[in-house]
Order: sequence, then C-alpha cells, then structure tokens
Amino acid sequence: MYRTVLLRTVLGIALGLMGLANPATSDTRATFDVRMLGLTLGQMKISGTEDGGGYGVASNFATTGLGRMARASFALMAQGRIEGGKLRPHRYDEQINTGDRQSTVQLRYRRGVPRITGGSVLQEVAGDPDALNPAQQGGTLDPLSALYSALRDQPSANLCRIDVSVFDGKRRSRIRMTGRSESADPEAGRIVTCTGAYTRIAGFSASAMKRQTTYPFTVTYRPAGALMQAVRISVRTNYGMADLKRR
Repeated sequence: MYRTVLLRTVLGIALGLMGLANPATSDTRATFDVRMLGLTLGQMKISGTEDGGGYGVASNFATTGLGRMARASFALMAQGRIEGGKLRPHRYDEQINTGDRQSTVQLRYRRGVPRITGGSVLQEVAGDPDALNPAQQGGTLDPLSALYSALRDQPSANLCRIDVSVFDGKRRSRIRMTGRSESADPEAGRIVTCTGAYTRIAGFSASAMKRQTTYPFTVTYRPAGALMQAVRISVRTNYGMADLKRR
C-alpha cells in the first residue's frame, strides 16, 4: 500500500505541471529527479514529438536504490492531435508496477469521450463500486497528454493559467492554478512561480478520500531562450514534501 501511494503521488505531482500552452515546434526531451521524504525515489523521463498537427509522447519512471521500492515503475504512452493549441488525445496506454502488483490501462477517444479498450483496469472497474463511467468523462485529458502539455517550453504569458480535468480510467481529478509570483535570479534571470492544487474529485476509495483530497503544489519556471521552462515542482502530501527537479 505504501509503495502504491508513493507511486501514485509521483504521477500526481507530474499532473500538477499541467498547462495549455501552444505546442512547441520541436521535439521535447526532459529528465526529472524525483525526491520524497528526503530520499531520491528515482527518475522520470519524458519524450515527445509533434508533426502535421499530431503528437506522440512517452514517459517512464523507475525507482532506484530503495530496496523493494526499486521495483516500482510506470510506463505511459499517448497519441492525439493538436487543435486550437490544445491537445486532443486519441489513445492512452499505461503500465504501472508498484512492486506488489501490476496494473494496465488502455483508453481510446471518440469525439473527446474516453473508452476503456483493454488492460487490467477492465476487471478493476467491474469490481470497484467507486469507479467512474468513462462515457461521462468527455472533455478530460489522459494523464500523459496533460503532463506533456506542461513540460513543453512555453511563453511566459501562458503560465499559471490552468483549470482542467483528468481521467485515468477509473478516477477523475482536477488541476487548478490560482497564483503567480516573479523574482529575479542573478544566474537564471527572471523566475516565475505558479501555485495551485491537484484535487481528487471522484472515483477514489473512501479511504483515499479520507487520507487526503487536495495536494497544494508550486511549479517554478526559468527562461530557456525566448520561452520559459519548468525546472522544479513541489507538492505537499500527508507524507511530507515531494519534489521533481529537472536535470
């Protein structure tokens, strides 16, 4: 259970990066060191490409140096189109290994509405009274498309303007940024910090909702040429602070 919470928290932190900037015109490659409870959990990598109005993105996370926790990992893949500067997913595949159990999810989209087409989530949903009906989750993003939206370099004017919903096959959550501050760094130049929260909305177990429903976070950006680049994400959990730091 502890490993499952940590792994889901890492993915939740990543979702806290969500943004709706205009798509980048070049490939995206990024590696983040993930720390929690004062320990280095591992690394998260993401790579994406855009061509002809479409996009494809893959991400993976693996723990390192934590005994049995070293077996925990996730691998995500998403594809879709870019319309009006926003990502519209067509497919999403997820594989998660908590060290104790493995789960898989396959989502496909029609007119913005997700459908579960495969994976262990089919059995999980059948036996879970809290799981949501995908047909009622139109307009949501899959977790990786949401993550990719944020990890691309983007103009300063687009930062801290986020209020979106995410559906992962069973659960619905919300990402909302509510504040922005700026400061100057002698080496990095202008620094922008966005504040907000990741909130569990529905589909979670009663114990998960009782444990914690809102995860406040901050995202720090610094200049990367003419654009701004996310370099650090911090989120407050009931276990303490967790961080993703870009290499």
